[in-house]
Amino acid sequence: MISLLKGASALAKCFFVLSLSAYAFYCQDWRVLVGLVVLLLGLLALAGDMDRMVGLMFVVFAASLPTLLLLFLLGGIEKADDWRSGVLLGLDWLSVFSLRLMLLVLADILVVKWTTFSDMLLSLRALHLPGKLVLFFSTLATMVPNVFGLAMHVVEVQRCRGFETKKLLNPKNFLPLFVPVFLAQMKRSTDLALSLELRGISGRTLSGGGRLSFGPGDVLLVAAALAIWCAGRGWQGLPG
Repeated sequence: MISLLKGASALAKCFFVLSLSAYAFYCQDWRVLVGLVVLLLGLLALAGDMDRMVGLMFVVFAASLPTLLLLFLLGGIEKADDWRSGVLLGLDWLSVFSLRLMLLVLADILVVKWTTFSDMLLSLRALHLPGKLVLFFSTLATMVPNVFGLAMHVVEVQRCRGFETKKLLNPKNFLPLFVPVFLAQMKRSTDLALSLELRGISGRTLSGGGRLSFGPGDVLLVAAALAIWCAGRGWQGLPG
């Protein structure tokens, strides 16, 4: 089944991810969100794509947790009648927010790992979108995994220079990592723009030319995307 899903068109994968992301913001039950996160992790594990990039995502979430915890606890205490109810409310908000964000990142990683850049371009061109939109959406889809990959490289370089990974638990130590990642991403964007220009690729050349395909993998992904919403009411009605 994994091979069928990986062989599906980029449009079907994007439709599944968009449906999953939209439902993540609709759903208010943290248990359902946990189930969806486990589902995506299971798909990545079965496909052999559970690499250090996914591990870095959890490290970033863990490093940002103290700051988020403080913000959500203060917000919950402000809204509730007493501090105990406020703490519980803040923890509930934090869990839902973190799981939603984790779902978005995992879904994006899944699409990028299962889809080549050329397949993404061809699928978007098949929709006869303007060339600039085709390039924008395809580049945006690969941005988050690329940033995580750059961050992993920078962490390894900084560790060779004596930087201790445990220091990442303190947000103020993010600066030695953020600046190199930001500069590297800017350089990558410049190189991409120059490469496209040298190859004569413009918005006009990226308009049209693709062909839509619909196979068994596309059927599975579209059915799964619709099933998320069809089963949503039942999930939301789970007893607390």
